[in-house]
Amino acid sequence: MSGIVIIIIALVIIIAAVVVVVTAMPGKKSGEQAQSEQRKIKDLQVDAVEMKRKKEPVKEDPEVTAAKKELYQYLTQVIKRMFMHYRRGSWDKLTRVNLPSEGVQKHYDKIRQSLTPQAARILDAFFACIDMKGSEEKKPGEVQDGEKLKEVFLQMVLPFYPVYYDRLDGIRYTSLLNQTMLNLFHRLTGKKFRLGYKNRYNSGVTAYRWEGSRYQVYAEDGTRLCDAVFRDGKVWEGYACLPVEEQKDDDWELMQAGTFRDGVFVDGTLQYIYRKKCGQI
Repeated sequence: MSGIVIIIIALVIIIAAVVVVVTAMPGKKSGEQAQSEQRKIKDLQVDAVEMKRKKEPVKEDPEVTAAKKELYQYLTQVIKRMFMHYRRGSWDKLTRVNLPSEGVQKHYDKIRQSLTPQAARILDAFFACIDMKGSEEKKPGEVQDGEKLKEVFLQMVLPFYPVYYDRLDGIRYTSLLNQTMLNLFHRLTGKKFRLGYKNRYNSGVTAYRWEGSRYQVYAEDGTRLCDAVFRDGKVWEGYACLPVEEQKDDDWELMQAGTFRDGVFVDGTLQYIYRKKCGQI
């Protein structure tokens, strides 16, 4: 027997008991006392009905439910494209995206109200980068601010992605989205999206693990790339192995491996790695 049924039965018993007590009391009561007791009984009945109503699930408009699913499908396609362009270094070529369906646009406010505040802000920021109306010169769907769109994209991904994106090829894209985006997908579809689901390379090696805000990221061969906290798109604290930003020799790659503190490399080793493979001229 469900909890709500038990509560309602209990309230009915209480109401019945009150009625029995009232009728069984000796003597005649004044008119005011009788009216007061009747009001109490009526209030108990109203409370029982109201409690039952609040416990019943709210039925969503089928059109809004359909629009949510359409928005999910739209977002997955656009996000896949953003991952592709970011990984290939061709972000400037992402100049157009398709618009969401008319149903999504019609019910956007209602959809937005069902999201977490963080997800709603990201979604608003994303659509603010897209020309939704168009003009005589341009069709709707033009990217109005590519750099701003890139900032929004980086708000969707896990914090280590901007640092190791070139080493994470082949990982399922949903495994690289942060909890805010997974919550958004859950609200749109009703399905649960678990952080870290299928975050494996084709070789079977796990791409990353985490302990709170600290992430351990691994290369496809199992080499540990970092055990660190990330902030503002860079290693902030902990161990990491990264190439030095300014490379002066095309034949050699300078790598720094060691401890970072407050975003600065403070201790470790520098290694020169020969870029050319055996047999390459």
